[in-house]
Amino acid sequence: MIEKPRLAVYTRVAKAGNPVAQDLQHFECWDWAEKQGMEITEVYHSTGENDRLLDLMNDIAAGKFDAVVASQHNRYSRQAARVAALADVARKAGAAVHVVEWDDLDLTSPAGTVRLDLMAGFEDLAKEQARAEEQVRKSWEERP
Repeated sequence: MIEKPRLAVYTRVAKAGNPVAQDLQHFECWDWAEKQGMEITEVYHSTGENDRLLDLMNDIAAGKFDAVVASQHNRYSRQAARVAALADVARKAGAAVHVVEWDDLDLTSPAGTVRLDLMAGFEDLAKEQARAEEQVRKSWEERP
């Protein structure tokens, strides 16, 4: 009998007390796993500031999973650098990082790396734009 690849599911909501949102993410990942022929062996539920992301990364590095999936890329983290760190850990461990919203894109693949680089670039651009807007606002406030 051929073993199914071991899959971890990662869900995250901004605030505790929103079980429907987490259940929906879990269902989307479960459905995706069924279509991909993978076996869900662990589910990580996080709230707020990615309280389980480090646990997930440590378990991937330990070889517990062949892949991990989240319903959307920003469920791993809203910070591109954290998602890139997850992909790097997975790449080194020989695991894949998937996102349901991006079909079968593996963030550890070359195309996934490009997507992560674009995410980081847009994140940096947004931060720079916010800094520039703040500087303009301050300069207008300081005018006589």
